[in-house]
Amino acid sequence: MADSKSALANTEAVGRVLALVIVLFSVVSYVVSLALGPVLFFSTSDGLQAAARAIHEIPVLFFVALPITVPVSSNFGVLFIGIWVAFVVCITLAWFSRGGFHNSVRDEFKKPASFARTNFLFVMPLVGSALLYATVLISQFQETQGVQTGSLNFPPQTSPYVILVNLAFAPLQEEFAFRITSIGIPLGVYLLYRYRLDKRIPTALPRLKLLLLAIFSPELAKMRLGYRNVHENGFIRGISPLEWILILITSFVFGAAHYLLGGGWDVGKVSTAFLAGLVFGVMYVSYGAYADILLHWFFNYYFTVLDMASSTYGGAFRAFANITELVNLTAGQVIFVVFLLLSAWRLGRYLTLKATG
Repeated sequence: MADSKSALANTEAVGRVLALVIVLFSVVSYVVSLALGPVLFFSTSDGLQAAARAIHEIPVLFFVALPITVPVSSNFGVLFIGIWVAFVVCITLAWFSRGGFHNSVRDEFKKPASFARTNFLFVMPLVGSALLYATVLISQFQETQGVQTGSLNFPPQTSPYVILVNLAFAPLQEEFAFRITSIGIPLGVYLLYRYRLDKRIPTALPRLKLLLLAIFSPELAKMRLGYRNVHENGFIRGISPLEWILILITSFVFGAAHYLLGGGWDVGKVSTAFLAGLVFGVMYVSYGAYADILLHWFFNYYFTVLDMASSTYGGAFRAFANITELVNLTAGQVIFVVFLLLSAWRLGRYLTLKATG
């Protein structure tokens, strides 16, 4: 018994060290990728040419598929900087969430692991790499069954920097449509109705503030009202039935939209986009709008910029991009397997306890 406990403790210690290495490397790579974006855009001739292209409107989506066109008089360079600033704000919010990233690193060996109470920037590399590996695994399996995933296509001769702007804009546009408005607003309205007689929100102004808080941080709104939340109850019990329903519906529509709206995706994209939407939704209601935007950023901006730096500068940038991709896929595979084993162990333990009373 003592030997088994010692082996378990050693295994847990090794796991914590590996997790910490993955997290620290990933966060450094996030910062590098974030910084490389404007450097590539405004220090290359192709980037400057794309930056000067005029734009006259920006499409905004509400409630999954309600489009509104915002007229503007600007160019791709200004739009890219605006998107980039939004990502910087999200990274900053993620750094200071749940006590701060530095405290989560410090407490890695001092306290029992609890994702529900851990800083999001600490959690993001683990969730992101596991989701990446899961989507790759699903795509490969589907293709062996004849179900193709396809790929995102742009018109021939499209500048890679124009593609970068479109990919970078998608996390803001799609998360606003599928998570922030489609989950946040219904949840906010429900909370207002449920606590309509609560003395903490007696008038219109406090209610409006609560609604806005629920839109951008459902978790904080629920904690303020004392409603079931992730911080106190964990991911499963802390997310209400209404939230799970909204997450599942928006995830399904998110997956279907990728296929139905074209762009080069095939029917196999429905399942992987559904899974991504499911994880994005859970992160949104658990941490806030910055969390799902950053996870979406991870797939759209992060790898794209590293690949562009690799092809533009070569050398150390190519090596760094290759190492980053290898670390993410390997970490994702390990985390995915550990998650499945842990889930199977918990299910077996639950069934055993239930059978024995």
